[in-house]
Amino acid sequence: MRKLMLTIAVLFTAAAAHAETFPVIHDKTVIKECGDCHMAFPPETLPSATWKKIIGDLSNHFGEDASLDAATAASILSFHLKHASDVSNVRAAKKWRMTSTPSRIIKASRFIKKHRGCEAAFAHEKVKSPSNCVACHKNMPTTGSAKEDIRFLPAAIRRVCGE
Repeated sequence: MRKLMLTIAVLFTAAAAHAETFPVIHDKTVIKECGDCHMAFPPETLPSATWKKIIGDLSNHFGEDASLDAATAASILSFHLKHASDVSNVRAAKKWRMTSTPSRIIKASRFIKKHRGCEAAFAHEKVKSPSNCVACHKNMPTTGSAKEDIRFLPAAIRRVCGE
């Protein structure tokens, strides 16, 4: 029985290790200002140069005007630069490091690699966009875990996208 329990524990640990875990965002300004429109994305997913571009032009935030007062924007930028993939030493940030400066998370090489074959999922009515991370990674905002829960997707999509 003990051997069986040990085997189950090892398998559970191995399965959990496949999902990246990001630090949970606790910054109230970031949660409010970014989270009002979309999940506050982990800053560890992009390099400093990308965050400077994204947060530096909030009047044209992917086709939307997300303008903020200068102090609030500076606070959000400071948070993202402090935790960006090219400066953070957390494990997930190291996996997301890249030499390029993608324009957004969905253009990052790690995102592309991890989501290859998920195009049909992005078109699903409950997902609607590759930028809607929380549709499949429901616990990311509260636990930091990128473990997906795609049971809501049809089996044919699940087969090519994660399961």
